[in-house]
Amino acid sequence: MKRGAVLTVTALLVALAYFLQREAGRGTFDPVERAFVSWLSANAGGKRDLPPLTLVLYDEEASELAGSGRMAMLDGALFARAASRLGAAGAGIVGLTGDPTRMVEAAGGLPVFGGFALSAPPGSGWTPLRGEPGRGWDEAPGLAGRPGRFARGFLVPPTGSAGPREIMVAGRNGDRAVPSFLALAWAVANGWRWSELTAQPPSLDGPDARLILDARGAARFFPAGGARVMTMNEVLVAAEEFEREGGASPVRGHLMVLAPATSDVTRVAVEGMVPVTPAEQWTQAWEAARANRLFLLPGWWYPLLTALAAAGLAFGPARRANGAAVLAGLFTLMLFTLVALGVFGSTRVVLPFLPASLTLAVALLLGRAGHSAGWLGK
Repeated sequence: MKRGAVLTVTALLVALAYFLQREAGRGTFDPVERAFVSWLSANAGGKRDLPPLTLVLYDEEASELAGSGRMAMLDGALFARAASRLGAAGAGIVGLTGDPTRMVEAAGGLPVFGGFALSAPPGSGWTPLRGEPGRGWDEAPGLAGRPGRFARGFLVPPTGSAGPREIMVAGRNGDRAVPSFLALAWAVANGWRWSELTAQPPSLDGPDARLILDARGAARFFPAGGARVMTMNEVLVAAEEFEREGGASPVRGHLMVLAPATSDVTRVAVEGMVPVTPAEQWTQAWEAARANRLFLLPGWWYPLLTALAAAGLAFGPARRANGAAVLAGLFTLMLFTLVALGVFGSTRVVLPFLPASLTLAVALLLGRAGHSAGWLGK
């Protein structure tokens, strides 16, 4: 086997693996990678039957009905009361400051939690978690408060416009761990108390489930639809009708989140440019958490390891015959899917499918071509 040809083929495979990994990060292979993550989630175990989410956007009509000029604590109390009477699993409220006692009382035992932008931390402080934060977790400005019946977490929309999106799940406030709004929603959906959510890097742990996070306290996901959207007025009317007429509640068992109907962010849809709130973007992360599709990405070592495995195929006995090459390729692909499933099930790290499979396929072609042409010896 010629040493120069071996080094050249290996270098080509390393360059190809890193190029394909970069393209995966840019979103080139999103449809395939999204389907692969769904397959991993469906087969790795640990999936839980968490409730769907209904996003309630506050509008002017609801404001007039509530007797106020803008969303205020009265609106929060009306929303919490309506969510409780409609049989919701929990009520989240975005951006309201002040004393939440009235909302908690109106909820009648329904878990109520708040979300605040990192740039506007709550005056009462973030709800601290048990345990210690990770050293690299992002800092949440402001103060950490005391645990109470009303939990406060930071709401950040996902980042990224192509490829896997990133969402911050937990942060630190000095030497204390604090949750995101997403982590609080996850705890409510699982039926836990706030005190049962523990920061134990690299994860957030509940009594019988966990969210594995990266060094920054974040996770990644592929967006696949969002939550059902209603207006505040629709919720109040539905609650009145349900109390008066009975029947089936349209949101029974749902998590419900009230958020201002701002339109300072836009997205491209089939119909053109339509407004979307940060809370609507956040619901995509919730749907991923609900479907057990939050994941982590491998480090710099993954393309290198893929290239070395591919080089083994290119220089192996399979290069001497087409049939052997096909069998070797099928066996390697099957082995890769089993390894990827095991890695995802234990660490929530997703090994990107197309960068690996394409690198392995090119390696087999180079091996056959090199053998036929005599580059790699006979």
